[in-house]
Amino acid sequence: MKRMLLFGLVLLSGVGCQQKPPPPDVVARVGQAYLTRDELSRALQLLPVQMDSTEASQQVIEQWITNQLLYQEALRRGLRDDPEVQRLLEENERSVLISALLDRIYQEEEASTARQPDPSEVQAYYERYKEQLRLREPYVRVRYLHTTRAQDARTVHQTLQEAEAVSDSLWDALVARYADNPEEARLLASRYFPESRLFTAAVLTPLREALQRLRNGELASLIEIEGHYHVLQLVERLPIGTIPELRWIYDEVAHQARIQARKQIYARLVQRLRNEARVRGELELYQQ
Repeated sequence: MKRMLLFGLVLLSGVGCQQKPPPPDVVARVGQAYLTRDELSRALQLLPVQMDSTEASQQVIEQWITNQLLYQEALRRGLRDDPEVQRLLEENERSVLISALLDRIYQEEEASTARQPDPSEVQAYYERYKEQLRLREPYVRVRYLHTTRAQDARTVHQTLQEAEAVSDSLWDALVARYADNPEEARLLASRYFPESRLFTAAVLTPLREALQRLRNGELASLIEIEGHYHVLQLVERLPIGTIPELRWIYDEVAHQARIQARKQIYARLVQRLRNEARVRGELELYQQ
């Protein structure tokens, strides 16, 4: 929402009612309003990064022209003097200023600590709210690797099948020697993930279906998909309602702790402003 508001403000910049010479580096003009390359660059920064730059520039320019035509038509019709329009403009101005104030306050508070919530704060938040952090879907830890070499995949599969217990060191050795993507294999074996987020690509449907059938400790049959050989073992599935360990969800809890800290900053700010307004005699409540 904030990004769209800023995008709209950028697109409406450069409006002028008096005759004036065009600024340098103009890319479009409607009446006496000009879109400069600098304004175009600022607008492009608010768009998704995956968009083609030429296509994105054209979209921004066309949207700017459309906005200017509509804006200038509204001015010609005298809508700026309409009481309801003035009320909406005042509300929007208040919203923008309040948002800017809160952003500034949060930045100042967080800069004073020069860090994200420290581990003790994250731990405290986890202990306080862990009942609310119970899993809402199954989480799984898996041993998984893939390779384009069929014999390597069979070797890994047979090793897992014959081992009475697979140690972390054994799995690390297999990954280092045989996995085409060792970082992925190590990550999946190191922590629990929501089962619904694994193997979501359509081409990996056989893996997703195999995982759903596995019970703790079971090894799926070797799966071949488009020349890649996949080895999959379910280490453990945690049912819905399990209280997760902090290390599984540390980033999420740290984010929530930061949000909680901001709520406290907001509450302190509002209370301080209320107290100061009362002292100055500027705050009164009247009977309804």
